[in-house]
Amino acid sequence: MIINTNSELSQVVSLLIKTSGYKKTYIADQLGLTRQGLDKLLKKQSFSLDDANKILSVINKKVVAQLENE
Repeated sequence: MIINTNSELSQVVSLLIKTSGYKKTYIADQLGLTRQGLDKLLKKQSFSLDDANKILSVINKKVVAQLENE
């Protein structure tokens, strides 16, 4: 899957959470966040690979970057 923007990355992470079977409350708790804190993290404008991998580690997934020539 090709992800081009921070917003797309956040959307993919949200989708993976929904399809994982884990509740956001559980994921937030594992990260030391409130449910609202997790939602705020997912909506932040500068959502990063580090943010994504922090969240995805709870559901045993990860994001990797690939550099390509245009």
